[in-house]
Amino acid sequence: MSGSTMCLLLLLSALMVLSTAEPLCDPLTQYEDNGVCCKMCAPGTKMNVNECNSPICEPCAQDEYHDTYNKEEKCKLQPYCDPNKNFEAPDHHKEKRTICTCKQGFHCSGESCSSCVPHKLCGPGEEVLQKGNTTKDTVCQPCPEGTFSNDTSMEKSCVEHTKCSLGFSAEQPGTDRSDTVCVANKRVHVALGTGLAIFLLALIGGVVLYCRKNSSFENGKKMVNVCVECIGPTGEVPKYEIEEETKTPMMERTPVETEDSSIPSGCSLEIGRSENGKVVCPVEEEGKYECLSRQESQISASSTVNYS
Repeated sequence: MSGSTMCLLLLLSALMVLSTAEPLCDPLTQYEDNGVCCKMCAPGTKMNVNECNSPICEPCAQDEYHDTYNKEEKCKLQPYCDPNKNFEAPDHHKEKRTICTCKQGFHCSGESCSSCVPHKLCGPGEEVLQKGNTTKDTVCQPCPEGTFSNDTSMEKSCVEHTKCSLGFSAEQPGTDRSDTVCVANKRVHVALGTGLAIFLLALIGGVVLYCRKNSSFENGKKMVNVCVECIGPTGEVPKYEIEEETKTPMMERTPVETEDSSIPSGCSLEIGRSENGKVVCPVEEEGKYECLSRQESQISASSTVNYS
């Protein structure tokens, strides 16, 4: 027998041994029993009666689980998530193992996550670079240039410094922990004060002019002073009524010169004036002219002049 034939026989013998040692069963859902493939119970259940082709399975209890096909008579216990160690209340599932989760604001103290510890707080002059989660702590970094933070937080970022608007200047520049302090320029104060003063003066002046103007009117007519021109024979003084400044007197008399011999000597027909500057004319009585003294003319004028 040749050497090649001998090698071929040995290979076939090995394959036959392997095929008889391992039955062709599904490794996920079956198990081998005396060369026979038997069924296993599904995840979330346990085997109550072990029958190869038709096992009797029942569900796991509330705090138990099986996460694979099995032929076990007992389920596995879920881990205990202690709320006193800052774990969230678990929501157990019978088909998988529960993973304890830290409460919000806490993270695992180590790889085994046996307890939870609070997140780090970023203080003044810092901002949050990476927020913490259930497994990792908060990561902080210094505030970038031109920003600040004056608070402690595990989620806030730094804020930009205030830029002073027109008319204001920075009295105190901002830092990584404080904002810029802006104050009004002195020139602005002076300009505002001057403008306010001018406005008040103009307002007061307008009120005064308005009051003076209204005080010169009575019953819709403007009253003006008139002077006495002449006193007629009857001793009455003509009335003057001026409704507007542009109107002329209602009555005007102009004295006329004459050579009448009845006029007393020393009496001139020319218009004279009283001590107060009022115009006085001679008066005719029974065909004679009579000169009035300055005092008489003033008394007569004051008793007869009316204004409307």
